[in-house]
Parts: sequence; C-alpha cells; structure tokens
Amino acid sequence: LRLDAARMGDAHAAKSLLVRFQAEPDIPIPTAKRFGPALPLAGAPVVPLPRWSVSWGHPLQQAIRAFAAQLDGNVLETLGWLEVPGPFFGSVVNYNRLAMLPPAIRAHRLQALREFPPLVAPLLLDVFGRPDMFGTDEDEPEQRACRDAEITPVLEAMDRGRDLIGALSEHYRISRALVRSPPFREPWAGGHVEHVVLRLLDAIPAHARPCKRESVESRLPALRALPLTLRNTEQVASVARAFAQGWDATWQALEAHSRALPNELRDTRDFLRAALDQVERPEPLANLDMETLAQAWLARRGLRSLLDASRRWHAQPLVTEAFDDGLPKAVISIWDATPRGVRFDCEGIGRATEIYTREALMAEGATMHHCIGGYWQACVLQDLRVVHIDCANGESATALYRGNEDPDDPKYELEQLRGPCNTNPSHAARQFAMVVRAGLNNAAWHERRVAASRNARSRRAAWQPRPSHSIRRLDLKSRDELRMVLAACAAHSDGTPRPAPLLSSAIAGFGHADGPRLQAQLAPGDALQLVRELANPHDANAVRIDWNGHKLGYVPRAENPDIARRLDAGEPLAAAITAITCDATVWNPVAFEIRPA
Repeated sequence: LRLDAARMGDAHAAKSLLVRFQAEPDIPIPTAKRFGPALPLAGAPVVPLPRWSVSWGHPLQQAIRAFAAQLDGNVLETLGWLEVPGPFFGSVVNYNRLAMLPPAIRAHRLQALREFPPLVAPLLLDVFGRPDMFGTDEDEPEQRACRDAEITPVLEAMDRGRDLIGALSEHYRISRALVRSPPFREPWAGGHVEHVVLRLLDAIPAHARPCKRESVESRLPALRALPLTLRNTEQVASVARAFAQGWDATWQALEAHSRALPNELRDTRDFLRAALDQVERPEPLANLDMETLAQAWLARRGLRSLLDASRRWHAQPLVTEAFDDGLPKAVISIWDATPRGVRFDCEGIGRATEIYTREALMAEGATMHHCIGGYWQACVLQDLRVVHIDCANGESATALYRGNEDPDDPKYELEQLRGPCNTNPSHAARQFAMVVRAGLNNAAWHERRVAASRNARSRRAAWQPRPSHSIRRLDLKSRDELRMVLAACAAHSDGTPRPAPLLSSAIAGFGHADGPRLQAQLAPGDALQLVRELANPHDANAVRIDWNGHKLGYVPRAENPDIARRLDAGEPLAAAITAITCDATVWNPVAFEIRPA
C-alpha cells in the first residue's frame, strides 16, 4: 500500500487499511477518514528499489538486503529468471500468488514456470511492463492471469505432477511436440506468446521449426507485417508452407537482401492491390480480395517470390494517371510559402519541406524510391500531411502526418517515417520529425489547420469514387507469376473468396456471460453458433452467440435486425471469431463476423 508520508511507520494505519482492502478488494482507491487516501500497488516490486542511486554498502541497500532475506528465495529467484529484457514479473501480486501457496503446490508451480515459462507464466502471473513503485503507473498489465476456474485442467496437472505437457497442449490447442520444443523452455521478452504465433509454429513441419526463442521474437515485427491477418486455418497453412524449408533459413535468406524487411513486407499490400487492378481475372475470381490473393501467392510461389515482385513494382517509374479523378492538384499548405517553397527551418537540426501538390508528391516518391507518390487521394480526402525532411547530418526522410479532424483544434500526429527505399530512419531523424510535428501544430497556424481539415471533410463528403489505376505498372515477370497464381486458384477453387460478411463487429455483453471465463480458450477462426431468442424480454431481435455450447454474448442490438430476419426466414448463416484483444481494459474484446453459409 502507498500511504500518505505522514503515516509512514504507523503500523496501526497499515493494519487497519489492510483489513479494509480485504473486505472491499474491488475498490481501487478507497479513502480512509483517519488516514487519508491509500493506493494498492499490485505492480510494486516485491523487494523495494531505491528511488535514487546508492552504493552497495549504503544503509538503505543493507536494509533492502535484510528485507529480501526474509522472503522466499526460490520464488524470488524464479520471478527474476523470468525477467529477460522486457517484462516485469517480480511484483508484489506475483510474489504473493506463489509464496502464499502450500509448500508442495508452490514447488510444483515453480517447477512448471521453470519448465515452460512463456506458456505457464501468463496463466499464473500478471505481466507488467515495468515496476510501479509510487502509484504513478497507469498502464494495465499486458496480460492478466486467468482465474483458476478457467485453467483447472492445467492446474490439476501442474499441482499433482501429472501430464503437464498434455494439459498445456489441450489448453493452447497445439501439439505436444511444440510444447516440448526449445523456444518454449526459456522465458520470452514479451512475457507470453501470442496465440496466432503458436498456431503458425504448430502448422510448420517439426523439422523446420525454430530452435531458439530469439529467432522467433526477433522476427515478430516482420511476421506482423505480412499481408495476412492469419485469422483462419487456411491463411495459417499458407504462411506455414512458406517456411517448409526451415524457419531460420527462410528468414535469413530474406534478411540478406533487405535493409528494412518489415517495411518491405508491409508494402507488399500495395503491390497486391495494384495486381488486382491491372490483371484480368478469371470469372470465378472476379471478387478476389487482397488477403486471398496473398494467401494464394504464398501457397503457390512462396514468400521470396512475393517480396521480389513487390520490390520490382515499387522500382517501376511513376506514370501520370490517364484519367481525371476529380481531385485538386494542390491542398492548403500549413506553413507560409517562401521563394524556396514551403519550408520549416530549425537551425542546427535540419530543414523540412511541406509537400502540398500532386506533382511534388509524385516527385518525392520517385526521388525517395518508395510508394508515397500514390497517397494523393488520401492527402486530399483524409487530411494527410507529407513533409520531406533533410537532417543536419545529411540524412533524408519522408514523414507522413495524419490530422485528427477535430473541428475546433485540429492537430497532426506522426504516422509514418521512411528513409530512401523504405529504410528505417535514425533516431536523430525521428527526433527532428517530432520537432516538425510541433511546427505543424504551432498555434500560429491554427487557422490554416482548421481550413485544411474542413476542406478534407467537405471533399470527402462530395467525392465520388472512380475507376482506380495504379501509378506504377506491373513488370512482365510479375504479370506472368500472377497469371500462374490465378490459374492455380481457378483450377483448384482454393482462391475463390468466401461471400462478403453480412456483419463484422464485437460480441456485445461479453463481460456479462461466460466470455471472461473462456477467453483464454478462444482463438481466431473458431466457429460460433447463432441462436434466436424469440422470447427475450429486452429485445425481440435478440441473437445469442454461443461457442461450444457456452454463451459468449449477443449480436449488437443496433446491428441485429437483419440477422434476426435472415435466421427467422431459415437462411443458413455461418459465424466465426476474427480477432481477440488481450487488453484487460476492453469490455468486448472478441470480434466476429457473420457470412452466408
């Protein structure tokens, strides 16, 4: 507990407040009349840390060592072992969870944490980003420990010395071989493993899986940049096939030819969209979308082929669009124009040039060799602001700022910063980009920002989409590869996209049903059952959402009339989970979609 300084050393105050906290554990910041405000510090370090640096022999250090000597050394050692750079496990709440257990059970759980740290730690402990020593940390734990009822099979196997590998395999729905693999026998810097990563590694052949934790965690940014969300079994299988020759070998081959692999993988989305626009598709694939094309390309041609095709497309020269898209050739500039253009000079740091014409934007893309030249429509309709940065050290970069569209006080936030050929800029360039952001948001340019934001909203409301054409053409090799992918899709019918979703939303009332208890067992791609509740007293159109016979919640009331009508008419519908948010502050963390069956 954090008490007022005047109560320090008052044991009576601590005991009285402890009784109150035990009686009302759900009240986060109670106020006691006699003792003033008190704050429970669940994320405080179990061993006090000095607020200032002191030598090893300082009396404060001696007092800390004396305090630590009274604690359970095995628990402290295990919590410390889990803390590879990144997560913080040595908190008061985590120590108490383990130290308060009966000795036999405590020994079994410590052993389980040592055996399978990234799989067991999220089930038993809270993962904090950093210690909260003074009640100033407003961040929630990255992942809260599950209630015991949710993981009963794992706890029973753990506490009774039974088949823990099998229990973990069933809980996470992965193979026993993956549970036993080396990456899961050591702590992870993230504290836990994302479920989608587990599914992907499980789909890769055993001989091709990674052998070290670092080889997975270091590639997570690149993995997240793939043009797939890995939301269903087919997408996971397609990506897994790309690593059939070996996880490490595949990544090393890609990294050897890339200076900024995550950025280049993210930019394959632009290439795939251009491919859909520029190549004639067979009739069965008329509604092919970007993710389905990416899935088919990875399955047929591999990740290296997709990356190379994207690089060739981004290297193509910019061409003037052959149609009038109805967009203006310039937008309102934020800074005043000078004989040298619209610039923001910061002596000793660098110079920034605002890009507010279509011609200048295309020139920026050609000069910097990235796809910013194709962003003009977004600049006009979404109030994006592009700025070319020249740092004092000679480094150049392109900064993209997005307006918040606040009608009274619009401001810009840095959304993207890319160097030549999509390289990652230096720390100095990022610092200067933040200085430029402050320059854009300066009070002197308030009226310009208001006018630019209002202009973007009005144009967006009046603009009519027209046939889109890429400003870069696909090269002949990419066209040939694309035709082979499309032909294979049409022949095997595995590239035909599913019907468009009738509804994509979050499950309503998730926190009031069985959802929180079952959340750890849910995964993207899981099938859901839709149940009409005709006798529901609160909503005549109520549609309940079940998972394996358990109620998760409802289709949101504002969106359920059409779904209820279709179900009442006997139309077959299919529902599935599309995403799960791990943030404990989100009340409805599970997203789903409904499609014609």
